[in-house]
Amino acid sequence: MLTWVVHPFVENRKRSVLLIAFLVLILALVYLSTKSIYIVLLSVFFFGLGLYKYFVPFHYQFDQRKIVVLSFLYRFEKKWESFRSFYADSNGVLLSPFDRPSRLENFRGLYIQFGSHREEVINFINQKVPEKPASIKH
Repeated sequence: MLTWVVHPFVENRKRSVLLIAFLVLILALVYLSTKSIYIVLLSVFFFGLGLYKYFVPFHYQFDQRKIVVLSFLYRFEKKWESFRSFYADSNGVLLSPFDRPSRLENFRGLYIQFGSHREEVINFINQKVPEKPASIKH
C-alpha cells in the first residue's frame, strides 16, 4: 500500500504568495469597476472553484486492488483494472482507460499528482498497468 498527501498551496509558498497577491489585485479591480461586494463575492466563488485543486490537500492511496483519492467533499475510488495505459509528466501521471492516446482520456482518465513521491508512484503504477501504449505515428 502506498499513501501520500499533495497540497500545492503549502508546498509552493513563493508561488502561493504571488497567487494570493494576484487574486487580491484582481478582486480589488473588480470592486473598483463594479462597486458591488456581491460581484466580488461571486468572483471569489468562481476563483475558488477554478483553483480548488491548488488550495485543498489531496490524499492518495494505492493498494493492490484500487486507487482512492480523498479531498474536501470529494472521494474517488477506482479499480486498477479500469486503467490500460498511463502518461507521466513533471507533476503527475494520467491514468487512462484507453489502450491508445485518445482525446477523451482527459475526461475519463485520472490525474495523480506526485508530490515528492515521483519514483514510488511510477514504480507502483508500472506494476499495475505494465504496458505503456505504442506511440502513434502520423
